[in-house]
Amino acid sequence: MSAQWTIAGAPSRLTLVESFAQRHPVWWRATLAYAALAAVFLAASLVDDRLFNGVSVWVKPFKFSLSIAVYFATLAWFAPLLPNGYFEARRGRWLTWLPVACSAFEIAYIALQAARGEASHFNLTSAFYIGMYALMGVGALVLVSMCLWMACVVLRRHGLRDPYALAVALGLIAAFVLGGGFGEAMAANMSHWVGGVPTDAGGFGPMRWSRTGGDLRVAHFFGMHAMQFLPVFAALLPRTLPRKVAIGLVVAAAVGYAGFATFTFVEALRGVPFI
Repeated sequence: MSAQWTIAGAPSRLTLVESFAQRHPVWWRATLAYAALAAVFLAASLVDDRLFNGVSVWVKPFKFSLSIAVYFATLAWFAPLLPNGYFEARRGRWLTWLPVACSAFEIAYIALQAARGEASHFNLTSAFYIGMYALMGVGALVLVSMCLWMACVVLRRHGLRDPYALAVALGLIAAFVLGGGFGEAMAANMSHWVGGVPTDAGGFGPMRWSRTGGDLRVAHFFGMHAMQFLPVFAALLPRTLPRKVAIGLVVAAAVGYAGFATFTFVEALRGVPFI
């Protein structure tokens, strides 16, 4: 029977904030910055009564800031799974600063367009907007590609020996393949709506998913958040499980999660609302 296992990169006896700050200081500061921006945009939505697509013009920058804060917090948490000294090397500095730069560009443009009451996504009304939308697409590709980069380094270091490290790698790969792939599908569709009423007013939950037709944002959301779901799943497995059993459960969870995310994508293409 396989030996029992432990979580690779488990934090020492530090507070949660201290642990994040120690794991990757740059990404932790980025997390705090985007969380603060999300609070600013939320406050702006309470005092600015302008609407876009049926909701406050500040809803999009709020959601993107919050999403990016979660993205950097997740990457920071996974940082100890990479080899010691990795982030001090040139390649590690690229891995650190590329997503920081791309996310800053994305949020700056989204916030600018929100302030002007204009669309940042799917806006082809001028050469400038077309160029900026293309640059945002490049930035989004870089952000998901960083997930694949980290996954490859984690797999190279840990292989299939550790269930938690495997879950981290599979979650990051799923974020690249599913989150990035479904995002590209939205870009190709030039809209996240498929049928129904093209408005976020009355949408489901804080994400404002359509209740009247398909919404490709659902699949994109679940695809991106594989990078949190699979590691949490692995972390909750009993440490008394044999290693091979734990690895099998992680792989099964990854397959099941990918199947669920793909199902929401197919349903959205059929014009079926998630709720």
